[in-house]
Amino acid sequence: MALTQSRTLRCGLILVCMALLIAGPVHAFTANSLDITVDKNGDAVAIFRFTLDGLIENAIPQSVLQDQLQKGLTTSNDPPQLVSMDRSSATLLLKNFSDVSDVPTGTQYQTATIDFTKAEIALKNSAVSSVISADFSPAKVTVTFPDNYTKELDNVDTLPAITHTVVDPAKQLAAGSGSTNGEITVLSSQSGVRMYMDGTYTGDIPSSFMDIAPGPHTLEFRKDGYTPVTKTINMTAGQTLQLSVFLAVIPPTATPGAPGFSGIPAGIALAFCIMVRMRKKGEE
Repeated sequence: MALTQSRTLRCGLILVCMALLIAGPVHAFTANSLDITVDKNGDAVAIFRFTLDGLIENAIPQSVLQDQLQKGLTTSNDPPQLVSMDRSSATLLLKNFSDVSDVPTGTQYQTATIDFTKAEIALKNSAVSSVISADFSPAKVTVTFPDNYTKELDNVDTLPAITHTVVDPAKQLAAGSGSTNGEITVLSSQSGVRMYMDGTYTGDIPSSFMDIAPGPHTLEFRKDGYTPVTKTINMTAGQTLQLSVFLAVIPPTATPGAPGFSGIPAGIALAFCIMVRMRKKGEE
């Protein structure tokens, strides 16, 4: 029974090939999507969805498809392991798909590249290349990392390497405690003084300002009615700096007298003195 089915399948494939040799290769295989889920250890499970077109759908031996898929999705020394396959999808295990390394804030993953044209080249070298052509480049590729971060790509012949860090909150907190940024404490007996750092309003003083990046900074202190003060600092990594600031009051501007009238009070006083003397002389 099995031998009869095998002969029937072969005869059907031969007949199809003979019929199509005249017309040339038929585009029989279309890659629809590839969903890759990366495991914590760097392995990945890939679900490859495809469409078999027309008369070729039942003529292509599944073993041929399986062989081309495994060749096209090889990313390391370990070939993909076929978990399951039907006429529209295949599930494969990709060993060592991603390099895994510890970084200060968590775990970093760097995936391997996949050249989908490898499967097409393998198909061209197969026995059915004269009657079948295929597009193994998926219309959509999705790569999902252990923290559910997803990277999507459309219509690519090659899946590039993707680097992603899965953040560990404990490591991130520890890394943050060792920050190289500094702190500035500004003292002042005056309230309502505004501080600008490198031209940007930072807050009112007196106060402390955290997370100041290392390097030179220009600080300007302003308050209405007071003369602005500018200071230049050069922060070093992890430095705590203390400054004292005092703004001088802007003196009021004197209002000049009206022209031609500044000498009137003095003239009146002089005339009064002359009148008093003349009166005394008259009485004598």
